[in-house]
Amino acid sequence: MSISRFPFPMPALLLLAACATGARDVPAVTPEGIAAHVTELASDAYEGRAPGTAGEVKTLAYIETAFRGAGLQPVSKRSYRSPVPLLKSEATAGSIAVGSVIVENGETAVVRAPVTQASAAAKGDIVFAGYGIVLPELGRDDFGGLDFKGKIALVFAGLPDGTVEPSEAMRLQSARAAKLENAVRSGAAGAILVYDAPPEDETWRRARIVAGRAEMQIDAPTVAQNPLYAVVGREAGSALARGLGTDLAALKAEAAAMNFKPRTLGSGALSAENRVTRFTSYNLAGVLRGRKHPNEYIVYLAHWDHLGHCGTGADTICNGAVDNASGVGGLIELAEAFAKGRRPERSVLFLATTAEESGLLGGKHFAASGPIDAAHMVAAFGLDTIAANGPSEDVIVLGQGLTSLDARLADTAKVQGRRIMAMPDVQSFYARSDHFAFAEVGVPAVIATGVFAGKAFGDYMGNHYHQPTDAVTLPIDYRGAAADMNLLLGVGQGLANSREWPTWTKSSPYQRRP
Repeated sequence: MSISRFPFPMPALLLLAACATGARDVPAVTPEGIAAHVTELASDAYEGRAPGTAGEVKTLAYIETAFRGAGLQPVSKRSYRSPVPLLKSEATAGSIAVGSVIVENGETAVVRAPVTQASAAAKGDIVFAGYGIVLPELGRDDFGGLDFKGKIALVFAGLPDGTVEPSEAMRLQSARAAKLENAVRSGAAGAILVYDAPPEDETWRRARIVAGRAEMQIDAPTVAQNPLYAVVGREAGSALARGLGTDLAALKAEAAAMNFKPRTLGSGALSAENRVTRFTSYNLAGVLRGRKHPNEYIVYLAHWDHLGHCGTGADTICNGAVDNASGVGGLIELAEAFAKGRRPERSVLFLATTAEESGLLGGKHFAASGPIDAAHMVAAFGLDTIAANGPSEDVIVLGQGLTSLDARLADTAKVQGRRIMAMPDVQSFYARSDHFAFAEVGVPAVIATGVFAGKAFGDYMGNHYHQPTDAVTLPIDYRGAAADMNLLLGVGQGLANSREWPTWTKSSPYQRRP
């Protein structure tokens, strides 16, 4: 990973990028252009761009004006807006009762009912299920050998202490969603996840915030449901363990054993209440119609939404400058660059999605049931949290090795004086942005971006990501973002003026649907 001197000065680099792979007649994206959009969209006037708020109204109006100014056509021929029906569920109360011990929603615990339900409750045996791992092929099933139907499962978060270099299958079992899914599959009526960490621990703090914040789902006949569940920290977990006649350290040691077997600890109860509301949010889709093959689409997408008011201090607005006003700024600038050049043979779709922060909802809705069938989409390029600290020779690709897009990306990067590099853990981020919704329906999809230098990425993720400090006051160097946009401009121009249909590699779990 490096930030280094380019073989060309920045203006020449931008021009070279625009000339790459068939983009000779297209102007380059500039740092100043992206910066102007970020400065506007990440201002307090947009209130953090949460779906269903006044911030959404302002955001949609801004992007629509930009799309119209670039000469994009509404994808539906009537409006840039593509409705996304959403359901919002907010926790209002919750408690766990074990004997004389009662833990209520607050700093030490959060109890959540299923998202569509105003209330939910479970009462009965509390069964200790270790770490909630179900990997019989590795000789471990923490729910095996015991009937969990109607009972409450108690599990530890994460993986057993001492787990070294876990397999991918084991790593996936560390996720909260996997443990809850395993509990549901076992027949449990509810689950308690224990984070054996003090109040100041960052992992526990984030788990509590995520569990306690409003949840959104696409409002459809079959809404994805979480079960009734609770997350508790060390303080509440210890109190519950005492109420069950044991202690947390003993349970943790027991759960770490490879021959672990679930057992009943005692009885207890879970209850929770939600405020459930339904509303319509919007994706924005503008298209530059192809002159020869208008029904084939190169897709660029960035999510416009952020978290709204999510801070607890004097500044409550989570402005989302890097995540993801930067991506929207890049999207608009790409649209303007394409529109100013010679119209490509294929159509180019520019999509600003809603509710990405709530589970890629806008992207999923568009990919699965939007106005353009996925079979007509040639490739999709995600723009999310684009490079914020200047130009880099190195480019990482989320999805590297999964599609034939690798070759085009490498060739265009080479024209820029850059190279595609491999990062050991980068693919763990592949499913965390809207491009993944398109991969799931078979469209070859990637994110390509310059890397953060040194400790910059860790600093951003640890101190600014999803915080009020992700604002334009950060020392953002937009030159790297512009270089990345010009990389994608060159790749997209090449595809838009070709007959190539990128493919998935044979080893990829994502393939085009018949």
